[in-house]
Amino acid sequence: MKSKAFKWTALIIAVLVLTANIGARAQDEGAQHSPAKLFKGVMNAYTPQTTAGVGPYEVRGPWSLTLKKGGRKAEFTAALNMEFSDGWVLTTGKMNFDPTTRGAHTHHISVEGVVTEIANGFQVTGQAIFTLNGGPAPTTVSPSDVVIEVTGGSDVQYSNITLTFAAPGSNHFGSAPLPGVVRSVKELR
Repeated sequence: MKSKAFKWTALIIAVLVLTANIGARAQDEGAQHSPAKLFKGVMNAYTPQTTAGVGPYEVRGPWSLTLKKGGRKAEFTAALNMEFSDGWVLTTGKMNFDPTTRGAHTHHISVEGVVTEIANGFQVTGQAIFTLNGGPAPTTVSPSDVVIEVTGGSDVQYSNITLTFAAPGSNHFGSAPLPGVVRSVKELR
């Protein structure tokens, strides 16, 4: 009697384990088959003024983000121009609107990160590597942890992007999210 009960219990446990494994495999395969997507847009942001009186900077330029097949990893790149804003000219720049005094420079930013879902979109966390005017960025900026959020609303699924830098990048870009816009989303084959 005990041996029949043991056999039935073992059979039920085996069926439950097999069912759980099949369900998990189906979920993994579904995620692996979600297509890669290419997001493109532009950054249009202002950094805050730092306590040292630097900034605000205008931050402008194109970006792209490839959400890899399976949706678990992403690659982000941006080519950004930065220069002191008109606000800086009016408050700190002594009303000197001469373009040569505006500290214009460029940054190329690249990130390979991990994707997680958030409300109305997804976020990518990783480490940003920067250049400064085409050369290596100083260690006061690069590398820096960054959180990239791509979100949207009921009319446009993906409409907004923000970049939020941790130190040391936040020393230059600020710690507040820098906003931009998503211009296009394309499924890759």
